[in-house]
Amino acid sequence: MGHGWHVGIAVRPEDVTPDVWPEVVELGRFTWIEVGWGDGDFYPTGSGTLALAVRAAFASTTSVLHVAGLDRPVPQYFPETPLVEVRLSREGLDRLSRFIHDTYARDDANRPIVVGRGLYAESVFYRARGTYRWSNNSNQWAARALRAAGCPLEPGLSINAGSVLAQVSRIGRVIRPPGAADVPVPGLVVDKPDCA
Repeated sequence: MGHGWHVGIAVRPEDVTPDVWPEVVELGRFTWIEVGWGDGDFYPTGSGTLALAVRAAFASTTSVLHVAGLDRPVPQYFPETPLVEVRLSREGLDRLSRFIHDTYARDDANRPIVVGRGLYAESVFYRARGTYRWSNNSNQWAARALRAAGCPLEPGLSINAGSVLAQVSRIGRVIRPPGAADVPVPGLVVDKPDCA
């Protein structure tokens, strides 16, 4: 159940302003919600083929938002995953939530478009806005989301998961450092105020 190259952002739904990110409650009541963005063909496979990876990098036609409900603390849910906690101000969390809300593609009735089941027991893939490319990938999306929240990340330098982790490690609290797992599956825990 690895994320592969993807980084995830986890937030406590109780901290989210419902008017800013109303979709956060669609999965039900969970301790944490984890989100990630990626190619519409590669990401849902969980461990795509080389052909899918090349197509995603250079000829992607769709993108998806993965939204997962976690029923226990993030370090317990992902016991071998490098994790960094980044605490946000109320305004920063609202900006992050708005960034995620704005990523959902919508149907004619302005509802999020469900693509299918997600990678975990309680998760869903939604059609997303934006075109995935090697130069506009899931890690850069996560860096832009955190930058929108006020964190001093450089999305252009966030090509892979390790580069995002290195940047957030300078501003947040490292819960589990890179190298703690065999597979580089970084996650970001968003809480409150390391970023303005």
